[in-house]
Amino acid sequence: VFMKDLREKCRTVVLASGSLAPIPSLCAELGLQGKTPKEEAEAKKQHTFDDEDEEPDCKRLQILPKPLEANHVIDLNKQLMAVSIGHFPDGSPLTVTHSNYSKDEFIPKLGQAIASVVESIPRGGVLVFLPSYSFLRRCVKNWNPDQQYGTRDRFLGRDNGSNSIWQRLLVSKSKVLVEPTGSQQKFELARDTYARTIKEKGSCILFAVFRGKMSEGISFNDDNARGVICVGLPFPNSFHRSIKAKRNYNDEQRRLCSRSDLLPGGEWYSQQAYRAIAQALGRCIRHAGDYGAVVLMDSRHCDDGAPVDAVCRAHRNLPKWMRHHVRNLSKGSGGNMYGNAKSISGGWAGLRAEMDIFFRQAPPHVSQVLKQHQENLQKAQTRAARGLGHEFSAETRQLTPEGRRPINLATIDEVQQVQSNSTIPCRTIVTPHCALK
Repeated sequence: VFMKDLREKCRTVVLASGSLAPIPSLCAELGLQGKTPKEEAEAKKQHTFDDEDEEPDCKRLQILPKPLEANHVIDLNKQLMAVSIGHFPDGSPLTVTHSNYSKDEFIPKLGQAIASVVESIPRGGVLVFLPSYSFLRRCVKNWNPDQQYGTRDRFLGRDNGSNSIWQRLLVSKSKVLVEPTGSQQKFELARDTYARTIKEKGSCILFAVFRGKMSEGISFNDDNARGVICVGLPFPNSFHRSIKAKRNYNDEQRRLCSRSDLLPGGEWYSQQAYRAIAQALGRCIRHAGDYGAVVLMDSRHCDDGAPVDAVCRAHRNLPKWMRHHVRNLSKGSGGNMYGNAKSISGGWAGLRAEMDIFFRQAPPHVSQVLKQHQENLQKAQTRAARGLGHEFSAETRQLTPEGRRPINLATIDEVQQVQSNSTIPCRTIVTPHCALK
């Protein structure tokens, strides 16, 4: 319904996000399942309508070139460290499910594991995303002695190790913040406090939730997010009426209407978790000169040894730029417990060593990247000042050879006129922005 209204009002709609994949599923959900040019021609021949002004309801998804699923702008081997962890330091499985975190020992062990990862990130901010607010409150209550125990209880030593978890976090990153619920004012205060703490003290930890305000729409660039830790799989509430209805709708459409373009209800439900993870992962690397570590903490993120197109099933729903770059943490020095050679050996000690190497090598590489970008910008400004540039013709769909082209108001007016009047043949000038100032 939403896309139908847009099609009636807009000539072109561009969808751009890091969490649109899988593209076929998205197109089916929005009613944009495209047809080949031949199929569209046949559909128009068979379509009849009485009103001459009425247009056939064609699904105009771009087919050629096909929808773009781009690679990342950074050198992933040198600027990103992506790790999946499926076990605690004591070797027991790390699987964040309700049946597991209801056990008394699970949440303290999870806190110790998170603290170990945080300690291996030497500088900057660390974002820790958990599946829900209720689970976040439960963890903070267990790890923070100021919320769980009174002064007398702490004096008597009744903290079950929670004090050591919170103290480890504070010693490592000076301040720990928790995403608030409620008003926009509280959210903005927490966001600003986090950024200010990093600017003044060089580090901070922020605990937040998937699908929360902190996980979407905020750019934690550079030191604001040198590490992102994703805990568990953020499945939607399976008992919610809208979730039940959507799962049943997809299954019925596939069964009764042969809608093979729609995902089965179970797959659609699983995909929502990975879309939320993709949003959280995107908080880390924000530009070509950025770097950081991404840690997926759950055994379901680990390579199960069953690759499809060189990507294991556990990683197929991750963003394209990350699928081939996730390394699994092995239990010991004997290789990967999940059967893939692409792993970090040596267990948790090996992870710390790999983190140390990464955070020593990434900054010099990034400095070179930024230096090269600055040189390229200066070259572009020089070329623009000399009036050099290309022209792109929509008729030939070709860039003209580079040559001297005067930049004047008439050229700019022409571009603006093309944008406002679709009957004029499209002629777009490609030139650096600084040339139009």
